[in-house]
Amino acid sequence: MRNLHVIVLVLLAVLAVFAWSDTTLANEESKVLVPDFALVNSAGETFRLSDYRGQIVVLNFWASWCPPCRAEMPEFQELHTEFEESGEAVLFLLNQIDGRQETAKKGTEYLESNNLTMTNLLDYGSVGRQIFGIPGLPTTVVVDAEGYMSGYVVGATTKATVLQMVEEAR
Repeated sequence: MRNLHVIVLVLLAVLAVFAWSDTTLANEESKVLVPDFALVNSAGETFRLSDYRGQIVVLNFWASWCPPCRAEMPEFQELHTEFEESGEAVLFLLNQIDGRQETAKKGTEYLESNNLTMTNLLDYGSVGRQIFGIPGLPTTVVVDAEGYMSGYVVGATTKATVLQMVEEAR
């Protein structure tokens, strides 16, 4: 509960700053550069955000126990397939591992049993919590080709919404 209060206070402070200044979210100065990070997949391969500089990157924070996360997976699989063919963007799942409710094994088994072939990166909190401070699952973030956060959706989203965010990131 305390974390929720802190998040609300931070959001109100940010809104107040923008309300009292001439800066808008669309200005270059307000862009947020996403720090580089490295995560591994279940096979132990390392993926770094900086390896994809020059490309739009879609990050979907998820867990296998999360019903809205599972509901959006078929559309994310379609996006993944389209992005692989077009090169328009790269899509990564960031499995939010807590070691209790969600484990690497549970996430991997869920994807395999549903024939989902997206790259699944194991995030033990270093990216979801520490870098993005995601408030809940699922959360989808789009990073533009220069490494700046371009857009995000908290909660379940659709293929059409992600495609729109990718278009806006160009």
